[in-house]
Formats: sequence, C-alpha cells, structure tokens
Amino acid sequence: MASVDTDRQQLMALLEQYRAGFEALDVARLQALWDREYPHLVYVPQERAKPVQGWVGIAKYYDGLRDHLAKGARMSLADVWLDVMGETAFAFLTYHYEGARVDIEGPYANDGRVSFVFHRKAGTWKAIHYHESAPGPV
Repeated sequence: MASVDTDRQQLMALLEQYRAGFEALDVARLQALWDREYPHLVYVPQERAKPVQGWVGIAKYYDGLRDHLAKGARMSLADVWLDVMGETAFAFLTYHYEGARVDIEGPYANDGRVSFVFHRKAGTWKAIHYHESAPGPV
C-alpha cells in the first residue's frame, strides 16, 4: 500500500496531466487520465446540459475538443484540495483557461471549478468521475 504522500504526489501528477492536456489540446493525454474499463464513468462539462457517460462518450467528447477550441494557450490550476480514502481519492480545483475558439474571433477565456473522483486500479490512479461548473458570483 502506498503512503498518503506518495498517493498525493501521484494525484498531483494526474492533475498536472489534465492541465497540460487542456493547455495543449492533447486528446491522448486527456484520455489517458481515465479508467476506460470502469462501467459507470461520468463526465459533466459545464457547457453541456447532460452528463457524458461511459468511455465511448468521454472519448468522443475529447475527440471533439478541436471542433470548438482552435488552440490552447494557457491553463492554470488553483485552490487544489485532495483527499485520499483508501483506494478512492477526491480532488477539487479551480482553473483559468486561455486560448482561441473556432467560432469566435480574438482570445477566449474560461474559468471553472472541477471535482474529480479517482480510484486506484492495479496500483495506478485513474479518473472515474469529473464534474465541472462555472464559478459562483461571489
């Protein structure tokens, strides 16, 4: 069993992979975060009314990123909280994204809040749940 410090380091590395993946619009890097075999995957992007469910849906969502994002320029994470509960872990963070959209001229920026649920599978942490929301007014 890994130590809590090792778990936190591995989870922070996954959050960095998430940040770098969106910054570079690297679909493979983003898809690699997930346990593709987990039967109840859920991905809730703030721009969609309904959640994306299952690996096929999540892969399709990531494959379509470049349909509306022309390029990434910068993504930063803040307010990171991690909690490890045995073989399950929870992460919360806020992000700021800057880039360009396909359908809008000029720079594009987006801020959000994210909750991840990870589980450990064969000694490796993988995402099984993602929820993104717009920041509140206060």
